[in-house]
Amino acid sequence: MFVDLLDELKFSFKGEVSNESWIKDYYSVDSSNHRILPELVCFPKDEDDIKISLDSAIKNGLSISCRGAGTSLLGQSLSNGIVLDFTKYMNKILDLDLQSNCVNVQPGIVKGLLDKELRKHNKFLPPNPASSNYCTIGGMVSNNSSGPYGLGYGSILGYLQYIDFIYSDGKKGFAQNGLCDDRLNKFLQPLFSIHDEISSVYPDVSKNSCGYRLDSIFTPTFNPQNLFAASEGTLAIITSLKLKIIDLPIFRSLYMVYFSSVQKACMYTSKILSTRPAALELLDSPVMDSSIKSITASNNGCLLFIEYFYQHQGEINSISKLLKSAVYSEGKVVEQAHDLDSINNLWGSRRNALNMAIKYTVGNRKPFTIFEDTAVSIDHIYEYVTDVLALYNKYNLSYVIYGHLGNGNLHTRPLITDSSSSDDLLNLTQTKMLHDITNSIFKKVKEYRGTITAEHGDGISRTPYIKNVYNSFILSYFKYIKKSFDPSNILNPGKIVL
Repeated sequence: MFVDLLDELKFSFKGEVSNESWIKDYYSVDSSNHRILPELVCFPKDEDDIKISLDSAIKNGLSISCRGAGTSLLGQSLSNGIVLDFTKYMNKILDLDLQSNCVNVQPGIVKGLLDKELRKHNKFLPPNPASSNYCTIGGMVSNNSSGPYGLGYGSILGYLQYIDFIYSDGKKGFAQNGLCDDRLNKFLQPLFSIHDEISSVYPDVSKNSCGYRLDSIFTPTFNPQNLFAASEGTLAIITSLKLKIIDLPIFRSLYMVYFSSVQKACMYTSKILSTRPAALELLDSPVMDSSIKSITASNNGCLLFIEYFYQHQGEINSISKLLKSAVYSEGKVVEQAHDLDSINNLWGSRRNALNMAIKYTVGNRKPFTIFEDTAVSIDHIYEYVTDVLALYNKYNLSYVIYGHLGNGNLHTRPLITDSSSSDDLLNLTQTKMLHDITNSIFKKVKEYRGTITAEHGDGISRTPYIKNVYNSFILSYFKYIKKSFDPSNILNPGKIVL
């Protein structure tokens, strides 16, 4: 059957189609621990190719998933059916309107390449995950990515202006500020009268990528395009996006502040936030590279990366005084930078944190990632971190911790010694321990009205735990939305809605 499907697609497809073993092997993995072998991999050139792929998927009972750079950490883009890779052809800037401060792009464009083009015009798109040099805009929207500047500028959801997409049956749709196609408008009608009730039970956090962002559709006005942020390709296939862009800051200053422990740093977070930084990042000692450790002159403790954007050069003195006052007496400014090259060099260490975490898991030590992307409000961050570290101590586990302290979103992973004979299986004792830790952490997250997924998505790994965040009322509308958009359940099944 699939040989016939391959021939059928090749006959009408403008892009490329492959079922070669090495290509399927490559697309069977992403940056997660999952592996799912697809039947076919397609590289569409345009909307017609996407429609052809959808038609073939429906006729042959196959699922279809979209893929960018494969940087997802939870198996979001993996499929046993057809994988559409947008990075080869649908990767262009379609229009750059500097007067209206908008850029129109295809989903396969790499964020780093878009950044490079925008910088020529002194513009930028603030969401900036650590994988920016290779992740795609389509993937960022599908996960509702943010990164370090999520504190000052929010996630990519806040920059969506217009989306063109294709429904699972091949029909075209669109969504923009205040308007959408009739079909989407009909789907959203049941939500109009209950949007306040929906918003009231969503996580009380500054960033959230868990489930469908129904709370964002009507806040503060009707923004149907926001539904596609964090939807992980489960509702429709995006073909182009218009994004708001803004002026680059005139002046920037980055400070590195040392604290003797993560908990001490958490105690000072509210005071630091009162100085209004654009970014407030934490790096614990295990994920510091050697150059940063030499700055701290210590193998323990943690560093905060605190960056400010400002318009007048004279502001630097007042900012410096405010920060030093905010971190007194436990925090110590150990490094600062005020020119772009020096700032980028220091940020390089923060961006390397995930790589350092991987290096830290040498031999048969493996990181466990189910709860690596939680977020709670700053009011609860000290208590929450204390709870997590107490669990690690209870089970005598080493761990890594780093991330977006200003948003209450710390990425933490215990390091598990894998004593099993298989690379993929933990022994029963470890499995029970991790199950207990996960349940304990997610219980605390719910107690603090936080989220289990702040920016990395739900994917295969966290979808079963979405019920820990939302009540049955919200979950029923997740199912309703998925069923409305994708009645045959062919679009990236197994993510968000089971």
